[in-house]
Amino acid sequence: MDYKLSGLLILGVLMLAGCAGSRSVTSGRSTVDYNSYNEDLTSTRPVYGSTSANSPVASRPAVPVTTPPTTTRKPDMRKPNAPVEALHINRRLDLVLDTIATRNRTIRYAPGFRIQVYVGTQRQEADAAKLLISQNFPELSPYLSYNQPTYKLKVGDFMHRLDAERYYNSIRRLMASAQLQPDKVDIRRSLLIK
Repeated sequence: MDYKLSGLLILGVLMLAGCAGSRSVTSGRSTVDYNSYNEDLTSTRPVYGSTSANSPVASRPAVPVTTPPTTTRKPDMRKPNAPVEALHINRRLDLVLDTIATRNRTIRYAPGFRIQVYVGTQRQEADAAKLLISQNFPELSPYLSYNQPTYKLKVGDFMHRLDAERYYNSIRRLMASAQLQPDKVDIRRSLLIK
C-alpha cells in the first residue's frame, strides 16, 4: 500500500516537472523584432557561371554573382500534349455514361405519389369528379381505373411528396374525400407538372 502511494507521488512529481515550461514567462510586449531577421546564406548557395573546376567551395565570393540579363522567350502557344492514357480513360468514361443515359431513357415509371380523388361504384360520379379536376387543374393527368365493382380516380404524377401535398391541399378544398397515396408515376408526365 505504501509502495502505491510513493509511486503515485513520484509519478505526480515527474508529470509536473515535465509540464513545466523551459522558457521564462514575461509580461508585456516582446522586444524581439522578427522583421529584422537577416541571415547570410551565400556560402550555401550554388554558384553558376565561369568558375574553375578546382576552386574550393570556401573560396566562393560573399556577394551573390549577378548574371547578365537573358532574353525572354515567347510563351509556347501550343496546347500541351495530353497523355494517351487520359484519352483512353475519357473514352471509356464516355462509353459508360452513354450506356447509363440510354438505359435511363428506357425507364418510364418510377415510385412517386398520386392523389386519389374518388372511390365508389358509380361511374357518373367518377366522371363528374374527373371533369371537375380537369377544369380546375388541367396540368394534372387523370387516371380512372375499374376493379369490379369499384371505380378509382387518381390524378397527378408527382415524384416528390412535397409537390403532391401542394396540390393535395387545393384538391381537398374541392373534394373532401381526396387522399394522397404512393403510386407508380409516369416520369415524362411528372416533368410537365409545375
